[in-house]
Amino acid sequence: MKTAGFILISLCVACLAVSCRTAGETQTAIRMFDAGRTSKYRVRITTGGAELTGILIVKHTGGEWRGSMMNEFGMKAFDLVASEKKCRLYNAAPFLDKWYIRRTIARDFIYLFRDAPRGTAVHRKRLTRTGDGAFVLKTRHIEYTFQVLDL
Repeated sequence: MKTAGFILISLCVACLAVSCRTAGETQTAIRMFDAGRTSKYRVRITTGGAELTGILIVKHTGGEWRGSMMNEFGMKAFDLVASEKKCRLYNAAPFLDKWYIRRTIARDFIYLFRDAPRGTAVHRKRLTRTGDGAFVLKTRHIEYTFQVLDL
C-alpha cells in the first residue's frame, strides 16, 4: 500500500514538473549543444542584404567545443574553438576573414555555448526556439537560425 502511494505521489510530482517547465519556458535556459554527442545544424545567417547558409557540425572534446561551418557544396566558411569564456574562429573564408566579422561571430557563438536564457535579451542577444524545433538567435543586426539535422 505504501509503495502504491509513493508511486502515485511520484507520478504527480513528475506531471507537475513537466507542466511547470512548459508554463515557465520563457525563464528556462536553452541548451543547443549536447556535450555527449556531435551536434549538426543547418544554419542561416542573415544581416542587412546578405545571407550565408550552410551546415554547422560541433563536438565537445578535451574540455572545449570544436566545430566547422561549411556551405552546402562543402566549402568551409570557418572553424571554431570555444571554451566557457571565449570563442575563436580559424580558417575563415576570405569574405569572412576580417577582424570585426570574426569577432562578431565569435561573440555570438560563445553566447550559444553557455546556457542562454530563453526569450530574454542579454547583451542585445535573444535566443528563442520556434515551433518546428529551430533555434533563432537575434542580435542587434544579425539573425542566426539553427535547424537540427538528423543525419
